[in-house]
Amino acid sequence: MVGCPGCGSKLVFDIKTQQMKCSYCGKFYLVSQVSERSKNAEEHTEATDYDPMSADNPEYFGQDEFGDEFSHIGAHVPMNEKEMVVTVFTCSQCGAEIVADSDEAVTWCSYCGSPATLRSRLSRIRKPDRVIPFKVTKEECIARYLAVARKQIYAPSDLIRAGKAESFRGIYMPFWTYEVDRDGEYRFPGMTVDTVGNTQTTTRYMASGHLNSHHEGLSHDASLTFDDYVSEQIIPFMEKDAEPFDECYLNGFYANAADQKDTEYRSKILSMEGDLILNHAKWQFKSIGLQENQAKSQLSDYGAYKVRTKSALEMDPVWFLSYRRGDRVSYATVNGQTGRLYADFPASPAKFFLFSLITAIPLFLLLNLMLTAAPSFVLFLAVIGAFVASSMFKSEIGEIFAKQFHIKMDAGTKKKMNIKKILSGLLSALFIGAVIMIEALPDLLSAGSELSGVFRAEYLYILVAAVFAIVLGIRFFKMKSQYMSLSNVRLNLSNGLYLLVSVLALVVFIIRPANDWVYYSIALAAAGIVALSATNLIHNYNILSTQKPKQFSRSGGDDGVA
Repeated sequence: MVGCPGCGSKLVFDIKTQQMKCSYCGKFYLVSQVSERSKNAEEHTEATDYDPMSADNPEYFGQDEFGDEFSHIGAHVPMNEKEMVVTVFTCSQCGAEIVADSDEAVTWCSYCGSPATLRSRLSRIRKPDRVIPFKVTKEECIARYLAVARKQIYAPSDLIRAGKAESFRGIYMPFWTYEVDRDGEYRFPGMTVDTVGNTQTTTRYMASGHLNSHHEGLSHDASLTFDDYVSEQIIPFMEKDAEPFDECYLNGFYANAADQKDTEYRSKILSMEGDLILNHAKWQFKSIGLQENQAKSQLSDYGAYKVRTKSALEMDPVWFLSYRRGDRVSYATVNGQTGRLYADFPASPAKFFLFSLITAIPLFLLLNLMLTAAPSFVLFLAVIGAFVASSMFKSEIGEIFAKQFHIKMDAGTKKKMNIKKILSGLLSALFIGAVIMIEALPDLLSAGSELSGVFRAEYLYILVAAVFAIVLGIRFFKMKSQYMSLSNVRLNLSNGLYLLVSVLALVVFIIRPANDWVYYSIALAAAGIVALSATNLIHNYNILSTQKPKQFSRSGGDDGVA
């Protein structure tokens, strides 16, 4: 650590001024000034756990699968050029490693929220090539987070309090950034279909030519501790702000050392580069109906192209918040350069059912004011509620499936899903309103009207219950095959119970038993199934919105809520 030239106290990087600030006297210094002074200082730290010949040493990367060799990586690099000595704090609970100043006392883990005392040691790590300094202040980060958190009506209260947001930590995360050059001949098939009257004409094309592309700024996080799905939600980082690496930028912040080689993500980076080329090709060849799958397959044939890659290790700024409950942790992250936010908000079952109860009371009173509900009508409303709940359950399971298996959805797909949810809710409300009007219709008709003798609500109940039973039956088998790989989600139980209650209701509507308790019993069972389904869904959503660090089974620390 280089102290303040004026008073000798610790210097930290100030985000607002992008300069070094003394934590005691408040004076500012340019990073270049502090860096030059640091170079002239004779400070030597002896590492205790470094093995330069270790296979895990990130300085010893081999050649990639295409025969390309990273220009900045060769055999052993002198320590004073490509290495730096840091203090590494290791969490005894989850095994995460945090890099901090040697005089810093890290009292809790940023990754699992454990307040356990972290073990520290000196270590030599690979020196990054570049760094993007923090641009978003902690105050701005907290404001962005709270603006989103306070809209989560089911989130635990701890997560939406300003005091919790104060726990955000500034951490520099390691990212491998890549440049990819591709040169070769492409052959992209296309097909158009034109229909004139009864005549359909299919025309096939083959677009060919020479491809010479260059893409840069493709990145992937280089830390196993930082979940890939979370990191993908806050990228990209803008390379225009990247500076040659200087340890001064880390002063006052934490860091996470790279523990993954750049070769680990080569195939994913080349797939990203292929998608960029394909997006451009779709625009350029839109008139020939480009066949995307075939074109992507052709781009994946790396033998047809000369592909060269170059990488650099970069430290990128992230504001990081962890929320621990029991043995699971959820994260909130903010891109420290652009302010892009990603946060997982677990749902509180108590809040959910309280909100549902508050919503149900006015509806119950409204129905009692409008009409006197017969037992058959109560059962009918319960069946409708079960069907609506089943539809919501199906929609949410689809989102959980996409999240668990990291299936990316483009903006168009997400927009369509949101529109479907809104339309489903509106149609359900309109349908229930129409049913209420139909139920009240016989009372509105005059006693001598011909319609009053013909109209029977029971026929409507039978028809709707039969349709629901068929749809729920199809849904049961379809979801069973589509989402069978989901873990911890009891699909068959929930969907099976929905199907069972619709079939029982159909039978009751047909035989029309004299005892009212039969109607009320099945209606109560339907309400219980809806509650069970909601509880099951919240439970599984919370599993997917949190993580269980691999080493939580280790002893030590406090497992309470942090």
